[in-house]
Amino acid sequence: MEQQLPLDFSTPAAPTVEVLRSAKRRTISLEVQPNLRVILRAPVRCPQAVLQAFLRSRAAWMTQQLAHFRDLPPRPTLAPDAMASRQRLLGVEFAVRLAPEAPTGLCYEAGVLSLNGRHARDPQARARALIGWYRSQARTRFESLVDTWHAHPRFRRYARPPLKIRAMRSRWGSLSTRTGMTLNLLLIHAPLAAIEYVVVHELCHLRYRGHGRGFYGLLESVLPDWRARKLLLEASVA
Repeated sequence: MEQQLPLDFSTPAAPTVEVLRSAKRRTISLEVQPNLRVILRAPVRCPQAVLQAFLRSRAAWMTQQLAHFRDLPPRPTLAPDAMASRQRLLGVEFAVRLAPEAPTGLCYEAGVLSLNGRHARDPQARARALIGWYRSQARTRFESLVDTWHAHPRFRRYARPPLKIRAMRSRWGSLSTRTGMTLNLLLIHAPLAAIEYVVVHELCHLRYRGHGRGFYGLLESVLPDWRARKLLLEASVA
């Protein structure tokens, strides 16, 4: 059962809350998604007044979460154009050379990525080869960064989270105590300092689940220039 619940209290740019009721649910929960969708889950017979009171009690947290997601930089597009002669790795452009008559393969050397054989002749094969190469680069570099920053005194008391890498539309990274850290494959286009910001941000979630004062205090203590790095990330994908 779904309904819209307008807020009856004053918050900056107060959103409309979607209420999802379920006969199986016994508790009330509030979720703010990266796309700024706000969902309130509740039992079927829960009175409207109780829902409004719950929202008022969570207003500050909801506003904080919405502000956090609004502040996230836009997401880049992987492999801008399979036909392009320039690509980007760690914030630095590099040339792509096509050799359709050479044996099929891929080689990166001295700032030039050579796509040979079928990779040069077929745009779809070229795109698959590029993404596969980016994924290999991301695995090597991201694992190293997680190892390096997890060794920081503020993080090493916690288990080193396993790393997953995948293309994501709504966020740069996430951390779950159950599944580990996930980093966006698209980060491989960004400068190293910007990637470090995302890694440290996610490691801070080992201590703090949300983005409250404690979270940002920890981020500041580990990475004092995190704001500059965040701006660098935003500029690199603009």
